Amino acid sequence: MLMFSLFFFLSVYILKGTCAFAGSDPFYRKLPLADKLTTRQAAGSVPASEFVRRAFQGSIVVGNWLYIDGGEFSYSSGGLNYEYSTTLLSVDLSQNWANGSVVIQSNSKPTGVPSLNSPSLWYDQSAGLIYSGFAGWNSTFGNHPDLPPLSLWSFKPDGTGDGIWNEVIGSSSPVWQGVLRPAEPLTAFSPTTALSLGGTDQPYEDSSSTNILRGMVEFDIQNQSFTNVTASCCSATNGVYRGAMQYVPSFGPEGVFVAMGGVNGAGPLNSSDYELIPFGTVSVFDPTAKVWWNQTTTGTPPNPRFEFCIAGINSTNETYEIFVYGGYAAIFGNESVQFDTISILTLPAFHWISVPYPPKSPRNGHSCNAVGGSQIISIGGADPNVDVSTPALENVVKYSTFNATPDPFQQGLAIFDMTSLQFASQYTADAPPYEQSDPVKQFYLESQQDYVEDLTPDIASLMQVKHFTNNSISSNSSNNATASTATSSSSHHSTSHSGAIAGGTVGGICGLALFALLAYLLFRSRNRKAAATLKDPPNAILEKDSDQPTPQQPYPVELKEGGRPLEMGGAGLHELSEEQRLEMEGNGVTELPGDVRGAELWG
Repeated sequence: MLMFSLFFFLSVYILKGTCAFAGSDPFYRKLPLADKLTTRQAAGSVPASEFVRRAFQGSIVVGNWLYIDGGEFSYSSGGLNYEYSTTLLSVDLSQNWANGSVVIQSNSKPTGVPSLNSPSLWYDQSAGLIYSGFAGWNSTFGNHPDLPPLSLWSFKPDGTGDGIWNEVIGSSSPVWQGVLRPAEPLTAFSPTTALSLGGTDQPYEDSSSTNILRGMVEFDIQNQSFTNVTASCCSATNGVYRGAMQYVPSFGPEGVFVAMGGVNGAGPLNSSDYELIPFGTVSVFDPTAKVWWNQTTTGTPPNPRFEFCIAGINSTNETYEIFVYGGYAAIFGNESVQFDTISILTLPAFHWISVPYPPKSPRNGHSCNAVGGSQIISIGGADPNVDVSTPALENVVKYSTFNATPDPFQQGLAIFDMTSLQFASQYTADAPPYEQSDPVKQFYLESQQDYVEDLTPDIASLMQVKHFTNNSISSNSSNNATASTATSSSSHHSTSHSGAIAGGTVGGICGLALFALLAYLLFRSRNRKAAATLKDPPNAILEKDSDQPTPQQPYPVELKEGGRPLEMGGAGLHELSEEQRLEMEGNGVTELPGDVRGAELWG
């Protein structure tokens, strides 16, 4: 009996300590799981204390991970260093983090996988594959390689931030006949199709009006095939590049693609061929009809620019907002600060809302992604607020914009909240669905759908076809190769292998302890039964001596019926309901409730 009692109290201690660990114990919540792991450092990731700038990368969200590929970065270690990234970076989105301390995981890529500037990243949700290697251009930083031959690679995430690379279409494949790798096109993808609009067939510092790509390339995701398509789009008479395109899943039979901004024609930064496309008109592509339409916008559009980032998300009020941030217009120094703006294009109205935001830290060549709830993440960006006397010398421009000032966003990461319209340094996992900001609400309240009169008839018809889900995050890719998973739900739940192991361990310990506790209670109950049998006749249950006071709560005595214990109290004998029974079957392990997140150790 003594040993059994000791075992009982030990079980209670385990239940109290271990299950508190899985729930809300403040000591354990101060130790994020990532802090316990050894991170792999490679060319694309440097310590936060040494980081200076990152730009011209691609980024995409798949599951609980943000992946960052390609681009260039600078860091301070024994002097200022400039490199192009040769590894795939990943950031865990299943737990809260701050930009100064979040672990950026660096994963090596096999030989042959291109390391490009502004790479296209497309996601095949049905196969769970990220496609890379089509669009992009080679870096001029460090010991950079020549532009690799055109090929297409797939990356299959494994849920830990890493995954497996495979070459899907080799450089010698006849698929590439008549297809050129575009530099800085406007790209985006839907669940079935990826588009690459315009671009040039040379890195942008060598571009001219003779090598602008005026058409569009369609990639059939299921068949893994490319098709050249004639396209007249975006108010561009000489082709378009360095703008952005957003896939919007919430309108039209198969969603719509929205293209905006960028450069009309190609040439040196100070040439007459260099014309910026205004945001007063955006272009809409219907993938069902395969037709482009131009749509005039209302409100206050941003000034013309390029190398800005965009990301989109739908609200709980059946509108879709496209976030447009930063960029520049080949203007350097103090005049570039005017492009440090945030604008929102709201659909179905195609109305621009300018966010009150004090401009001070302009950036270009960055990428943006919707990461759940009302959160948009901004990644990297070069600094155009530098004095460059010869802007046509691209090497001078690039090296200056990478070393003038460290990025004010630690590790180049910042979170913008689309509801509060504020930047933050903290990311929140499992954020609630996005609700419209006050300016967006006010516009639709005052408009009373009068905006429909400003829509072209074809686009108005597309906007009538709606299919909203809770907080859908759409795919998006631009010349900055920003992208986000094409999915109907934006919730992020922890599914990492480490979490599963930790959760299973905690659940097993708690289950065993609970089994021991129940065994003890059963043992004690049987002793009481035996004592009651000796003192009272079988039919004298709860009979009291007239000289004894009536207890406030009847003393429970265990009965036997068919060998199954029954608890009795109150007015008399009754059988427990199914919900009240605790069956001691199998191994006796009770599963913890789903809201007990033993796998997550939050900071």
